[in-house]
Amino acid sequence: MKIVVCDDEQIFARDIADCIDSFLRNEKKDFRIDLFYDCTDVFARNEHYDLAFLDVEMYPYNGLELAKKLKSINPHIIIFFITSHEKYLDDAMDINAFRFIKKPLDKQRLFAGLTKALGIIDDSNITIMVKESKSSICICAADIVYIEIIGRSTKLVTIRGEYFSNKSIDFWTEKLVFSCFSQVHKSFIINMNYITSYKRDFVKLCNQYSVPVSSRRQASFREFFFQYFSEQE
Repeated sequence: MKIVVCDDEQIFARDIADCIDSFLRNEKKDFRIDLFYDCTDVFARNEHYDLAFLDVEMYPYNGLELAKKLKSINPHIIIFFITSHEKYLDDAMDINAFRFIKKPLDKQRLFAGLTKALGIIDDSNITIMVKESKSSICICAADIVYIEIIGRSTKLVTIRGEYFSNKSIDFWTEKLVFSCFSQVHKSFIINMNYITSYKRDFVKLCNQYSVPVSSRRQASFREFFFQYFSEQE
């Protein structure tokens, strides 16, 4: 796990980095923390980070601009913003900030946020054995468009390619615990975030894949569909 901390207040930045280090060592996690006091150093890099702790008020790039850059490299990065000013909260929410850390540092709140963040990271990375090559790969759950069970094989369609494994539908319903996944058919699980059109008996994903909605699931899925997208507004 790679973590970046950037705050031009050096004492505060070191305090956060030390707390993160202590917490993750206690959790026996494999991690690396990159600590910066100058936001231009972070902006100039193209590093793939899993967690970021960013001061909002920095120059010449503020924390919001820095977060957008980091998200362009890893869309699934978890962002903690360091701010004492509520005027930035709306803008921060627009880029899906995970938590806000106020000064002076509340260590217990930081640790609670880290616990939840680690849970998301652990759940979102799924390791499967690829059938053709007999090798293991790690897939981020958010990248999965849909899953289809074909006989004793699983066809896994992601934004990065297609894979086949021998996992059952029960494996996937247990692993994909996020609200964006829905089983629309005994053989199909879809990611709601990739729906581009929907009719009673099928959904289209990425303007490319048509997935059937079974007759016995149509009523419940219709209700779930409208509830899900109304909550996103």
